[in-house]
Amino acid sequence: MRPTTRDGLVSGVVLGLLVAFVFALVIRYVPADWLLDPLPRAILYAVQVPAGLLFVPIAGAVARAREESPRQVLLWACCGALAFDGLVLGFWPSLYGHEGAAQAMVAALLLWAFAWIVAAAMLATGSRATAAS
Repeated sequence: MRPTTRDGLVSGVVLGLLVAFVFALVIRYVPADWLLDPLPRAILYAVQVPAGLLFVPIAGAVARAREESPRQVLLWACCGALAFDGLVLGFWPSLYGHEGAAQAMVAALLLWAFAWIVAAAMLATGSRATAAS
């Protein structure tokens, strides 16, 4: 029997790294004006709220395939993605395709998105953190 403290660790972190890399490539194509102008930026922020819920079925599918807790996989995926974004923003910021104030807005949007992904993990998966144990 696996220890529950490691439940979803590997699959979640790998999922988070993959999703973060894909989103970094997508963020390159968001026009800098959308990041700097308050109205389009507010829309980008608003879109992040329901987008966080999209990660629940993805992590759920991975968790079912590996017989792990959906909540744990999703939270570990957040850890992997946060680690990716933290390292890339610090050492390879050009991957996001923005500079200066637009790059700072990218970092702020990423933090906002992670807050909603964690909220979705906590709300949508309930208290079944150890359901697969």
